[in-house]
Amino acid sequence: MFSNYAERYVLRSCSAGHYLTVNTTNQHIESAKSLDDAWVFHTHDGAITHARWIGEVHGETPDVVKVAL
Repeated sequence: MFSNYAERYVLRSCSAGHYLTVNTTNQHIESAKSLDDAWVFHTHDGAITHARWIGEVHGETPDVVKVAL
């Protein structure tokens, strides 16, 4: 059976333990306590790329976490 989204990944801040999300008003990256509010990636490569970019800018690379479907 095929699915549009076979995998889901989120980013989690190492120091705060919160998930990362994008504010819909100003597009800033913020932390969210709930997994439901987390920024979702549908490929591992996409999540890794964004985690590295965030690490370059913010000085801390977030963890990439696979979410069970």
